[in-house]
Amino acid sequence: MADSNDIPSRRENWAVSEFQGGAKSRITLKSGHVLVADEPPGFAGGTGGQNTGPTPTGFLVAAFAADIPVVLHRVATAQGIELQSVQARVTIAWNPRVIAGLEDGTPTPFEAVSDIEIRTDAAADEIERLKAAYLKRCPLYNLLRLSGCRMVENWQIAAP
Repeated sequence: MADSNDIPSRRENWAVSEFQGGAKSRITLKSGHVLVADEPPGFAGGTGGQNTGPTPTGFLVAAFAADIPVVLHRVATAQGIELQSVQARVTIAWNPRVIAGLEDGTPTPFEAVSDIEIRTDAAADEIERLKAAYLKRCPLYNLLRLSGCRMVENWQIAAP
């Protein structure tokens, strides 16, 4: 584990997006990875795209789903808990009519449901500490929560 003095108090990530026409954008990340965002034809009242990549909100849900196992594993390691497996399925809901300009309201997600499956032989009190630390430390969970999004976690804990 890294010494706490080796972890900076600020880290930046960045992305540059270039519009490619229709509803498609080419995104280059700080890491050098290149992603394509697109929309299905006529999506959310727009002209739509050709569905050649996830929608921007698809990237958001993918990022949140990817973050859950990573943060849980990090927390479990720090707490001395062995996780045999972790899986997360995330559903994020928002109103596309607001995005399309057909209704007034806020375009932010209004509900995020996380179905989290963990396989571990940890005791019930250890699992509760793990959950509490995850809820405190997961950046995307807290980004959504602080935006006013209703957060739902469905935990399934199984023995190995």
